[in-house]
Amino acid sequence: MLYRLIWLLAIVFCSLQCSAPKTPPNILLILTDDQGYGDLGFHGNTAIHTPQLDQFFHQGSTIPQFYVNPVCAPTRASILTGRYYQRAGVHGVTRGRERMRIEEQTMADLFREAGYQTAVFGKWHNGANYPYHPLARGFDHFTGFSSGHYSSYFDTTIEKDGEAFLAEGYLPDVITQEALDFMAKKKAQNKPFFCFVTFQTPHTPLHVPDRYFDPYIAQGLDAFTAAIYGMCENIDDNLGRMMALLDTLQLKENTIVIFLTDNGPLTLRYNDGLKGRKGTVDEGGVRVPFGIQWPGTIPGGQSIEGAWAHIDLLPTLLDLTRVHVNPKNTLDGTSFAPRLMQKSQVLDRTLFDNWGGRVRLQRDSLLLTQNGLYDLKNDRGQTHNLEDQLPKLKAQLQSEFHAWEATLPEKPKILPFQLGLPSQPKVVLEASQALLQPPFEFRKDRRHTGIAYHSLHGWAHDWIDFWTDTQAYAVWNVESLETTTYEVYLEYGLDTENKNVKLVLNAKDQQLNIAQLPVFEPLALPDYDRVPRTQEAPAMQWKLHKVGELKFPKGNYPLSLQTTVMGGTQSIELKSIRLHPKK
Repeated sequence: MLYRLIWLLAIVFCSLQCSAPKTPPNILLILTDDQGYGDLGFHGNTAIHTPQLDQFFHQGSTIPQFYVNPVCAPTRASILTGRYYQRAGVHGVTRGRERMRIEEQTMADLFREAGYQTAVFGKWHNGANYPYHPLARGFDHFTGFSSGHYSSYFDTTIEKDGEAFLAEGYLPDVITQEALDFMAKKKAQNKPFFCFVTFQTPHTPLHVPDRYFDPYIAQGLDAFTAAIYGMCENIDDNLGRMMALLDTLQLKENTIVIFLTDNGPLTLRYNDGLKGRKGTVDEGGVRVPFGIQWPGTIPGGQSIEGAWAHIDLLPTLLDLTRVHVNPKNTLDGTSFAPRLMQKSQVLDRTLFDNWGGRVRLQRDSLLLTQNGLYDLKNDRGQTHNLEDQLPKLKAQLQSEFHAWEATLPEKPKILPFQLGLPSQPKVVLEASQALLQPPFEFRKDRRHTGIAYHSLHGWAHDWIDFWTDTQAYAVWNVESLETTTYEVYLEYGLDTENKNVKLVLNAKDQQLNIAQLPVFEPLALPDYDRVPRTQEAPAMQWKLHKVGELKFPKGNYPLSLQTTVMGGTQSIELKSIRLHPKK
């Protein structure tokens, strides 16, 4: 009897051991920027060449109905936290609205706690300065840029672990090489890794090497689409490089690889019949490609039914890796690991979003937006509005939506720049992060107000220009954790006509008067645009000049820069204010 009991216990123990991973599986999470559902051959696009992606999707598991947000920063916050971006404090893509609350725990935080080496390569877009910077959010390494997009993709300077880094060559290729080096190093050290590769392409500017661009022009495509498809093909090649390395290092069977994109396409192009594009809550704006591989563990060649979303990634990866960590914040997502393992799973959930008044509620195949009610199972193109036929159902779904909204923070706020941090003392106040005064309607031409952005909208890398009124000024909200004195540098341009300009920087009851600035005409860097940019600022070289020292009192207050005297017709062109603690 005792022998039989021991034998049974041995079988149970063996089965438990065999069902668990021998070592923690690595994670390679790949996210692209503005690549739509139709921007790969797997979804029926016959004009684009993406053989690596097509093979990845054929051999792995796919989720045809996978959803994100209409724009990039909210999607990234939800991927990282497993929570709706509104809870994470993110409510925009610029002016500080992209910063993620420091109380949020990220995917990198959790996997580092579980013993993983963590790194992010590429675009961040959830806060540039500490404590919002990726190196303060659970990542051991970061090579890339923190803003919403970058001005140039060739031979440009980005960041590597807090220091300037010259990315020689084409930026997505450099980002890929950094990720390859990281994974190879962790393999040699026998350490599990979480590698987050966040390509900035195919987001504009339309920079792409000839070998990717020319074949699409030869097909007869317009230059804009040719550049987009060329960038997607480059992503495809770089995916192939990463998969080949996993093969070479014999890591394929112990690495979970995920590919998805952050929102729909910027332009109306082939999108497999889906309505809408980036910025909309229709299917074409938020439904994206999603594929996952873990050979030998997750069955390949399967298509997972149901509506799943970015908030589901974190709980799914926690399930798959079986790491013993517990998120401190309540997750909104649901793990789809059981579905991947072909186990039954009852899914009774509803997905919500409200992007600038654009409402989205999805339950199973029913979709409610501010424009109507649709049955996606029979009408994936949203051509038949059912709200008049189903008024009671519409009212019920609206009631559910309002109940969900009631669980969100009442009013989003812009999180301040933090000063006085002993571990990361330098702070960069980008001009594109300033709130320009007097207030004016967003995305409207404000050049007549006496201060504006060079490229109208003030996206990342834009600068303050058309500063012609001494009553107009720029403001950054700051929070100084302790009284700190900083050396102040301006990154600016100033022509001879306006050389006698005078400014004042105000920090609560402290002032720094600025005068006698050296003249410097900003220099345009090489232009690689395939199509002239219309909304984004060009890449420029600026003057960096120390203008003095300023004491920042402890507390939370607006930091303002005003022009007291116009040297001629206008003030300086301002790219940034840089604060270095006084030694």
